[in-house]
Amino acid sequence: MSTENQNQETVQPNPHPIPKSSRIPNVTIINVVLLIGLLVLYALNFLPAKQDSAVAASPETKKEISAMADIIADGAFNIAFVHSDTLMNQYKLAVNMRKELEAEQRRLESNLQRRQQTFQDEVESFQRQAQLGLISRENAQMKEQELMMQQQELIQLNDTYASRLMTKEMEMNRELYQKITDLLERFNREMGYDYILGFSPGGGILYAREQHDITREILNRLNNEYDATN
Repeated sequence: MSTENQNQETVQPNPHPIPKSSRIPNVTIINVVLLIGLLVLYALNFLPAKQDSAVAASPETKKEISAMADIIADGAFNIAFVHSDTLMNQYKLAVNMRKELEAEQRRLESNLQRRQQTFQDEVESFQRQAQLGLISRENAQMKEQELMMQQQELIQLNDTYASRLMTKEMEMNRELYQKITDLLERFNREMGYDYILGFSPGGGILYAREQHDITREILNRLNNEYDATN
């Protein structure tokens, strides 16, 4: 058998030939490779190594992103806070009310102590008379009843004074609260806060950014209004 016949017998035709329309010509493969290479080259040489997505965005998109960033930075709500302790310690009305309450407490305590001392002196005098036999049994019983009534009156007087001080303190706190909330309502007509919180050590707010602190502004307005009416 000749060489030509051997080649003809060895190379058999493909029983399932690929249609011409499905084959990818070699030139197309080369073009795709070249295109990918150009894109990679462009990316490496003409685009920044770290490109911010906001730079490629449209002006409208960048504006929306900026607005969202401001909202995130400032909080979803427009919130301010005041230091409650600072208001109570530096608001002139609160300071004067506290002084008035303390003076009333000292006055009542002094009056109660004077009465208690009088009662104690009578008890000691009665005990001396009884020990020396200077008072009859009948008079001693009457004196004991009298002293017991005085003691009960002192207990009631102590409760009355404590209740009076508590009522006065509640009335002062109510007036202070009304003054502060009235001013905050007027102040917020200018500012438009969603919330104005009271911040105090050990309270419900554990942390607050200083940029939301309006204590000094509120305190100045409260004291200015107090000075204007006194």
